[in-house]
Amino acid sequence: MTDLLPALMAAAERFTVAGRELYLDFLPNLRAWQPVTDLVGQVRLGLFFTLPDGREMLFELILRPDPAGTWTITGGITLEEDTLLALPEVETTSPAGLLDRYADDLLMPARWHLDQAIQSACNP
Repeated sequence: MTDLLPALMAAAERFTVAGRELYLDFLPNLRAWQPVTDLVGQVRLGLFFTLPDGREMLFELILRPDPAGTWTITGGITLEEDTLLALPEVETTSPAGLLDRYADDLLMPARWHLDQAIQSACNP
């Protein structure tokens, strides 16, 4: 379990770097972006963007501890209430390796999902 904190820090950094790069690439079509970091009851990492029409697109990983010593990891991409991508929920005793893979699974299609959402906002 000693590898979990470095894996969480690396995933958080990847989301921060990706958010900054995507925001700059899509200027002026994005109103804002922010990293997501929540450590209350579960770990949430990710980022969200505010589109020109005010809708928010969220990219997030969720890691929940279980009293039995296992962890549940899941994630997805949502646009307001619509799920654009749902990563499978996996229960594991060592979530560090899954964090990197799930971060890839969210960040690789991020540019495409943002582009589609901006186009739909600009051309209703």
